[in-house]
Amino acid sequence: MLKKISKFFKKIIFISLIMLLHISSNDCKLNLNNPSDPRSKSYFETLLTNFFLNSICDPRVRGSVKLGSGTYSVYPYSMILLKNGNLAVSAGVFEDVTWNGRVGGIQNSYSGTIGTTMNLIFFIVNGKTFQIEWLDYLGPTSSTSQEVNFVPIAEMSNGDIIVYTNVNGIAQGTPLSPKANTDAFFVARYTQKGNRIWHTYLDQPANSFRLNQFAMVVDTNDFIHLFFVHNTQVANSPDTTGFIEFPAAKVATTSTNVSQSEIGWAILNSNGTPSTQTYLPSVDSIEIATAELGPNQNIYLGGNGLDNFVGFSTHPLPSYRRPMLANLSIPNHSVQSVNFLGNSETSSNNGDINEIVKGNDGIFASGNVDGNFGNPIHPYQFFNSGNPRNHIYLKFDWNGNLIWNQFVGSTKTNVLEFFPKITYISFFDEFRGNILSPINGTRFTGLDALSYGNGINELQDVTFRIRGWDGRYQSVYYETNVAVTPPPNVLVDYNVKYLNVCNGRIAKLVRYLNYPAEEGFMEVSTRPSFEEP
Repeated sequence: MLKKISKFFKKIIFISLIMLLHISSNDCKLNLNNPSDPRSKSYFETLLTNFFLNSICDPRVRGSVKLGSGTYSVYPYSMILLKNGNLAVSAGVFEDVTWNGRVGGIQNSYSGTIGTTMNLIFFIVNGKTFQIEWLDYLGPTSSTSQEVNFVPIAEMSNGDIIVYTNVNGIAQGTPLSPKANTDAFFVARYTQKGNRIWHTYLDQPANSFRLNQFAMVVDTNDFIHLFFVHNTQVANSPDTTGFIEFPAAKVATTSTNVSQSEIGWAILNSNGTPSTQTYLPSVDSIEIATAELGPNQNIYLGGNGLDNFVGFSTHPLPSYRRPMLANLSIPNHSVQSVNFLGNSETSSNNGDINEIVKGNDGIFASGNVDGNFGNPIHPYQFFNSGNPRNHIYLKFDWNGNLIWNQFVGSTKTNVLEFFPKITYISFFDEFRGNILSPINGTRFTGLDALSYGNGINELQDVTFRIRGWDGRYQSVYYETNVAVTPPPNVLVDYNVKYLNVCNGRIAKLVRYLNYPAEEGFMEVSTRPSFEEP
């Protein structure tokens, strides 16, 4: 009965939107084919399509799709849920991957030497059938980074998709701005059907940037915010160049020390043309790992820092690395607040915020840290040998103030360098995290009363259910990942992205490798929500 009522209301709303579109078609403005203009016909068509597709979200869907032969390494990077229910995914591959029985991309194909040259790919997975709708190659890269944000993705208001990365080799097609240097940043805009509307190359002087540290968001006005990290080559030589295709940076770096890292922030217009750029100068190195659009014309940056941004004094112990959350003002093109986490003890010198997701009343984050801080329900687990650290789960209010922090660690061994993958389920106000257990085969300590599952051996797949409002762990579930120990070449998987796509149904971007070797394949998969631990 409830299903019939739900379907009835969906039909009423759907018919109402069709009538609105028909009535509006008498307005001459609506004859313009401008999907990003709220007054245009194309905009309403996109809105109508997205609403209808979202209304039939099914938490019972099961599906998976694999890429890679297993002979070479593959590095999954990013995955986002599009408004129409499909998934946009990026990765790095060392071969011409087969998809839907074919090879090559719809615009470009693999280039370089198979097994040696990593190429970056971008593709769309149908959210219902879990078939790849199309795939394209962005070009080869000098990096062999396993960082999950090496090819960030964002969706525009009309459903077009932006990708941002760093490539080398010969330029593709006819870019808006030609490629000037061997290593260049690359930005492209695609339609949902795989047509490349534009692409452009953005250059910086050689060795003046950190190859594996950048991030991107698209704001509600479809401006594209590109973040990168400047690398100082000569002490006391402030930089205003940034991207050479842009006007000079409004604010220069401080560049006090050789190899000092400082964050740059450039803004592209939706048509791919440069708008403006600036630096967020710092006293010593600050690095970026991730970025997320906020609700109040703001952007959150996650990363780490050795010292303060210029004009701020919140770092607990300058010269020692601490996790960092910066709150940026889009209208002012500057930092409006910053929160460095951690204690003031010299024994602690490690920390990072690696992932951020929005919740109902604030943002959630995850990362790693060395040393206790805050007032956690689940305390820091001390193991004073090697490279000590705990995983951290965090919640901040919209202004970037810390609400709670919780630790995951062990008193028997160090946890892995991998950081927890996170997602948020609004209906339950539930924050979920997923991480691998310690490599020595033990479980995390201090959580026995909440732990269940029959997982054994090292690198177990561990899922945390966390109460959103106070961070209290509700359950910790262990699943076997390595069936035989010590492992001969066994297939091991770990989640690179862990994404709520439909009322608790999780889509996972997974890397499989023939552990302890690096070769393997990648998979995008989902299962019904009631099967999730």
